[in-house]
Order: sequence, then structure tokens, then C-alpha cells
Amino acid sequence: MSSKKITLLVILLVALGMTLSSAMFVNAGERVLSNNSGDGNTSWIITGEQTLVMNGFDLTQLGLRFPATIDKATLSVEIAVPGQLVDVVVYQDANGGSPVDATLAGQTQVNITQSGVFTVTFPTPISISQPVVWVGFYLPVGFKFFSDNSGSSVLTYWAWTPGGRFDLARLSSATVLGPSNGTAPVNLNLNGIARITAEISNAGAGVATTIPAALVTGTPAAATAGVGQIAATGSERMSVMRQYPPACDTLFWDTEDVGITFAGTIEPRCTAIWNGYAPAGPAGYRPVQLYYDITFYNDKGVPLTDKLPFPVTHCVQANPADINVALVALASGSPRSFKLLPTLRVGNLVCAEIDQSGGISYVIPG
Repeated sequence: MSSKKITLLVILLVALGMTLSSAMFVNAGERVLSNNSGDGNTSWIITGEQTLVMNGFDLTQLGLRFPATIDKATLSVEIAVPGQLVDVVVYQDANGGSPVDATLAGQTQVNITQSGVFTVTFPTPISISQPVVWVGFYLPVGFKFFSDNSGSSVLTYWAWTPGGRFDLARLSSATVLGPSNGTAPVNLNLNGIARITAEISNAGAGVATTIPAALVTGTPAAATAGVGQIAATGSERMSVMRQYPPACDTLFWDTEDVGITFAGTIEPRCTAIWNGYAPAGPAGYRPVQLYYDITFYNDKGVPLTDKLPFPVTHCVQANPADINVALVALASGSPRSFKLLPTLRVGNLVCAEIDQSGGISYVIPG
């Protein structure tokens, strides 16, 4: 059996809807499956016995080629139970509806030791050939996880057997299996959807559209020739990017990195700094006439001085004359100095993964 305990988190500036979400730029053909649509959180604790919590995802609208593969899954954790192994399971379902007849496609075991967004990479990518998948975590007693308190609770299912463990290879072996919308036999209303996501891609896909460090060069000539940045593939979902308020209105940040990857527990803030205070550009480069100071804060309003465990994508709007040679640079340290970052060019934006507070600009050869 499982019981609910509500906790309040800071509601941050995440207002864009998310049906398929991406925590950052991913591989070509790769999608992040998410049913979450808001930034409010509810905390749930597992009591009584080990309990399977899983989300269902309809793949029919994604344009995937089957077989597809799932290689990662995530869970938003409030309190872990270190030392208790957690089974991570993926089922595929030919007909949708209840997963009672879904078949186990793959699984692994992990030890979750701390709070935050936990990501598991399956040792072998899991092959999917059916139109519905269920991704779940079989959680020990005392484990607390977050749900998004919006959306339809029929998308999250629970399963357990009182006083024991059921056979994960057969969901029908669970004594209790049902949705979290308050109906029998679970009789618990999540009032939303568990924060469980997964990454799925077409079989054979793997053309990198991440921002690889090897593409950043150290010579103006190479950058001028266009080697210093990678162009967009057209699959990037830029709707998740939010513009900072004036006077940082040519800088954008990824709402899903903050709202999903960090479960809304950090907040990025921007201050426009007079360009005269900017450090000199890296050798062979010069910063343009903009310089922003980015600071990340935790959910208690305390600035974060260490590197983040995961980056937050930022994009800078470049002048048309600069767009083909511009590279994003981050200034850090004392005294501050610029470091070139792997840069993706998307339309009139140049984008990079930012994993710490600092000064951000883009630079051009010169």
C-alpha cells in the first residue's frame, strides 16, 4: 500500500506545455517521453511494501520507425533509500489500456542514493516494437518521489502485492494493479502524473546533434571557415526556450532543463553588465557588445557557486553578420576569464550547455 504526503516546492518560471520533453539537445531521431505538463510538485512516500510506479506513453504520434530503442529513464527523487536496489523496468503493450497484458521488454537494477533527478542508462538499449510503452521503478519502502500535480492520473499506474514481491515479468501477478486516479483497486489519487521520463530513438539513429566539444576550435581561421560550431539539424525543439526579461532579452534558457531535469529546484537569473567589465576574449577572439551575468539559485534563494550536476541550455541571439562564426563563451574564475563552449547554431541563435554561474557572451574571430 502507498500513502501520500504533500510538500510544497517553489514554483518557478516554467509555463510552456510539454508532451514530449527534452532535457537538452539529444541525438537525431531521439525523443524524451514525458507526460508532465506543469511545474507544481507533490511528494509521495512508499509504505507497507515494495511498489511499482510507472508511466504509460503512446508512441503512435511520434513518427518512429520500429523497432525503436529506449536507452535511458529518469525519476524525480525526493528521498532515496540507499542500499535498497531499485528495479527499473520497461514494458511494451500492443493494445494500450491497462498494462496487465503488457510484456517485459527489458530491465535493470540500480542503487539510488540521493535526491534529485536520477537517470539510469540501460546496459543494453531496450528494443521496442509495439505502440505503447510503460516505464517504471519498483521502489522500496520509505522511498519518496515527486509527481507533477497536473494532467491525467490515468497515465500513472501502481502495482504491488501486500507483504511480498510480485513477478515483474508478469504484471498480472501483482495483487493490486491500477491507475492513480482514485479508483479501485489502487484507491489513491495522484492528482497528476509521476515524474518519470524515458529517451527513445529510431533503431540505427545516432547522428550526433548534441554539442560536441571536439567541434570547438581554437583558431580564428577555422572558426571563420565554419568549423567552430555545428549547425542545427531541424529536429531541435526551440519552443522550450524562454527569453530572459530586459535587459537580458537576447538571452534564452531552457525551461525543461529547469522544470524537468532539476524538478524546478533551481532558478537562473540574469543581469546585464556593461561590456567594459567583460574579460578579454580568448586568444584570437573578441566578445561582442553584450555581456550577461548568469547566476543559478536553489529553491531557498541561495546562489549556487559550485558546478551544476546537469547543464542548462542557453542561447544567445547573434547579429546576422556574426551568426556563422559566433561561439558561446562563459567567463568564470577569479579573475574571470572566458572559455569557449561547444556551440550549436539554430536560426539566429547560438546555443551552449551552461553548468555553472558566470558571465556569458558570444565571441567572434578578431
